[in-house]
Amino acid sequence: MSLPFGLLGLLNRSPMAGYDLKKIFDDSINFFWSAQTSQIYRELNALEKKGYVVSEIKPGDKGPDKRIYSITEEGQSGLKAWLLDVPDDIGEDNRNAFLLRVFLSSNVGIDELIFQMQKRLRKYKKDLQRLELVKSRLSEYAQMPDKERELPYWKITLSRGFHDVESHIKWAEESLAYLQSTREETT
Repeated sequence: MSLPFGLLGLLNRSPMAGYDLKKIFDDSINFFWSAQTSQIYRELNALEKKGYVVSEIKPGDKGPDKRIYSITEEGQSGLKAWLLDVPDDIGEDNRNAFLLRVFLSSNVGIDELIFQMQKRLRKYKKDLQRLELVKSRLSEYAQMPDKERELPYWKITLSRGFHDVESHIKWAEESLAYLQSTREETT
């Protein structure tokens, strides 16, 4: 499971509360890795039991106290070991629930599939807008102390996100054109 190592990698940048980690997921890496708040806290607890992170309660700036998590040396070693141990067959999410629905859509017909494809195209375009927002935030993150060394890695990851979303948009537009011409031929 990669989520614990994703959390360790973020905590290796700086100590944070679970809320801060969730915000980073939502603001920057959600286009390729998402996590629910409950998953984050569950993994943080497991990492703490394993000795990979430690936590302490600190007064909140504007509200309640916060539990701040920091990576330990053991956690840094675990993170590095995971990063260096890349399996020959590394998964890149082979399951696509939307594509399965498309594949089986003969059961509901072309009109319904056109509707769903239009809806999905709107989602892809929103995804592209979110990536643009991540791109604009990238320069903010890079100006944080000791973060400029991470910029090339972030840019490469973001580039992959743009390629993925742009290809999804192109596919949806081509599919819609095909479906609409197929519908016209059959009527």
